[in-house]
Amino acid sequence: MLNVLKDIMKGLESLDKAAWTKKMLHIFCDLCIKTIDMGMRPNTHFDKTGWKFLITSFKEQTGHAFTKTQLKNKWDGCKKDWRI
Repeated sequence: MLNVLKDIMKGLESLDKAAWTKKMLHIFCDLCIKTIDMGMRPNTHFDKTGWKFLITSFKEQTGHAFTKTQLKNKWDGCKKDWRI
């Protein structure tokens, strides 16, 4: 079962760029803040538990099953966009 899920995730990672709505971005930002407040970002990155929390919570709230890579790309893009 675990191997099947890994194969599915590998296939999903090869999909095109994710389409983000304004609402999805707000949900993602709120979840990132919650994840940080819960201590799942010990240094400059989310830990494994933090990414799992983000992936599952984002899917529950939006219905979109984005991969860790897609969420990380969005995280990196937001950090770049909001850097002073």
